[in-house]
Amino acid sequence: MKLAKTSKIFKTLGTLLIAVGILSSCASTGSQNPGESSGGNTYDPKNPTVLTDSAIGEEDGFSYELWKDSGITTMTLTGDGKFTCEWTDINNALFRTGKKFDCTETYKEIGNIELEYEVDYQPDGNSYLCLYGWTREPLVEYYVVDSWGSWRPPGGNPVGTIEVDGGVYDVYRTLRVNQPSIDGNTTFEQYWSVRQEKRTEGTINAAAHFMNWEALGMKMGKMYEAALTVEGYQSKGKAEILKNNLKIGGELPDIELPEPPAPEEPDENGLYFMSEFESGSDGWGQRGGAKISAKDGVLSVSGRSQAWEGTERALSEYTYIPGQSFSFGVKAMQDSQESADFKLTLQYSSPTGTGYDCIAEGSGAKGEWVTLENPSYKIPENAWGLVLYVETAEGTCGFSIDDAWAGVEKSGEE
Repeated sequence: MKLAKTSKIFKTLGTLLIAVGILSSCASTGSQNPGESSGGNTYDPKNPTVLTDSAIGEEDGFSYELWKDSGITTMTLTGDGKFTCEWTDINNALFRTGKKFDCTETYKEIGNIELEYEVDYQPDGNSYLCLYGWTREPLVEYYVVDSWGSWRPPGGNPVGTIEVDGGVYDVYRTLRVNQPSIDGNTTFEQYWSVRQEKRTEGTINAAAHFMNWEALGMKMGKMYEAALTVEGYQSKGKAEILKNNLKIGGELPDIELPEPPAPEEPDENGLYFMSEFESGSDGWGQRGGAKISAKDGVLSVSGRSQAWEGTERALSEYTYIPGQSFSFGVKAMQDSQESADFKLTLQYSSPTGTGYDCIAEGSGAKGEWVTLENPSYKIPENAWGLVLYVETAEGTCGFSIDDAWAGVEKSGEE
């Protein structure tokens, strides 16, 4: 997928007003198993608040929350929104302090949101250090990730790249289906800004990220939370929050917003791409556990353990516009069994979940090429995260592809 052009963002901050007290948390119909909630407290260094299980509360004008689904966790509040945390043998755990809102205002109505932070961050495995929160209407879980452990989240292809907070961030849009949320198990979107170079101290202007996301078509809802967060997933580690200055209010930053990526233009033959594999994989990659190899003008697929595994290529929804029709095709061949049923399929995300749509299919005899083609395939409405891939209806035979293409819609006479 083509990336959006990097936009230069000049940070001109208005007056920032420090929020006095904690805003009330909006009611939820079934949160991320938050555990017991305590009222507002003042930090007592002789008797600090120590959490070992899921819990929420307020202290020193900050909301705090420990959420986990399993494993060993400890979170100790150390005053002024700071804390220490440690985790081991967990599946998923989040430690966070910040501000809860009442879900009646968008970030534009609340005003600027800026976090100045410093963390001694020591992950061992998969973990994120981030500004984190939720919105409602729409329900969105969001991350501004400044550092991570063994894996850079969230995988997949970015929808754009932005320059903000003195660094470059890749922007992602992902979908969670029937997963824990502030409204119980449901389907919701995740928005991500992931810094290209790690850091563990600095300033995050949340409003600047939100404005950039909306310019890329990722709508923010009414604010539920903004919190400095350490998350661990199937890992262990520890962290100490040394500074957590969260400022709320004032004018939004005056920034230059990115333009959506320009659509690709078809060539004189009406093709957006024609993959002939004469000089490599041409943007096609492995799907699942399959292995691919481009040689002698074909792309070979091997090592498949499931029928859906094969080879795939990401498509930009800025070119392959949802609701519009295009032509797609590919030639496929297998040489290991009497016949195989091939499928050219589109995977996509939508507000209702992940979709899989067969574009074209056909049966190929051993050692013979079969053409899978659809001259007029309509991209589903409200789709994003488009992935074109070749699979078999069943079985795990190896196969090869050649002359894979996408182009403008073809009429019946063409």
